[in-house]
Amino acid sequence: MGVRVLDLTRLLPGAYCTQMLADLGADVIKVEQPGRGDYWRWSPPTVRTQGAQFLALNRGKRSVTLDLKTDGGREALLRLCATADVLIEGFRPGVMGRLGLSPEALHARNPKLVVCALTGFGQDGPWAQVAAHDLNYVGMTGLLQLVNGRSAAPRATGLPIGDIGAGALMAIGGILAALVDARSSGRGRFVDVSVADGLYSWVGFMTACWNVPGMEGVDVPFDAPFDKPFYSVYETADGRHLVVGAYEEKFWQTLCAALDLPEWLDRQWCGGEEEDRLRAAIAAAFKRRTLDDWLAVFAEHEACVTPVLTTREALESPHAKARGSVITVDDPVEGPLRHVGNPLRFDGHAFNALAPVPRLGADGEALLREVGYTAADIEDLRANGAM
Repeated sequence: MGVRVLDLTRLLPGAYCTQMLADLGADVIKVEQPGRGDYWRWSPPTVRTQGAQFLALNRGKRSVTLDLKTDGGREALLRLCATADVLIEGFRPGVMGRLGLSPEALHARNPKLVVCALTGFGQDGPWAQVAAHDLNYVGMTGLLQLVNGRSAAPRATGLPIGDIGAGALMAIGGILAALVDARSSGRGRFVDVSVADGLYSWVGFMTACWNVPGMEGVDVPFDAPFDKPFYSVYETADGRHLVVGAYEEKFWQTLCAALDLPEWLDRQWCGGEEEDRLRAAIAAAFKRRTLDDWLAVFAEHEACVTPVLTTREALESPHAKARGSVITVDDPVEGPLRHVGNPLRFDGHAFNALAPVPRLGADGEALLREVGYTAADIEDLRANGAM
């Protein structure tokens, strides 16, 4: 890839973003706090010495510890910036400026540097300084009324969808676009990535209904067919669950035949009390057989009916194995580790960084020597607590 990335972030969104860049061949350098480093290194559950989640999302990176509150630490970072293509940080707005590391200061050292700030609410606006995590973002952007299928009963999600999808993935897109521009224009951009902005963008195809006469006042733009009886989840006789996505008429007809519900053939889109009766009829039908029984039925009768798998079942499925979705990293301290790999395929191949995570600060001396520091300089940094 020929790209060097300085990663000043902690925890999930930044780690996910730079892990994908590392998988694609970028030289990712974690710039960590001396002594403690990224909080995730030590967060339970730990494998042997380090957090399992940290081990999953920091493969193939390098680590240097710098105290950015010291003159020596800041200068070392600026000298590393001169050799880098990207710097990504996840501090609250204003922190980098107060450290003397504003985009202007970074660009003074390297005009082509792409600087990405990955935050919850962006660099400006009345929420910019609000303390929040993934669930807060999802709740404050209208998504929590949608993700569980029913707008009246929002519940916590089981996956940090904002951090990953609206934060990390948006940052990857912004960084790569800015890199392309920098290589042609010679000018590095400041990329302002907000998890909230990313979540807003997800509902754009739904809020389009507000442009329809008569629908301007709809508060929750639930877009059919979400959570209609033919597009829902049902329990089987053995307590497992099936997803029904029989949206097209041909699938609906097959579903009615398989469930022996011919009286509902022409009432797929019913509403009100009739919709409640249809949902109850489908639920009762599915409760008559086990999951395996139904899978055998729908293997012969295509109706977009599929199982709800556990995470383990999904990642141990024949499909996941055929796609190479799970990789193994041989860590000299933690032992063999199984991780979910890079989802992108290029010419049928997925590129993955298979080197283990770096020990805290393990690459600091080598990296600083690359940018002109002598052994004596490095000892001074250590003596002054900058490294």
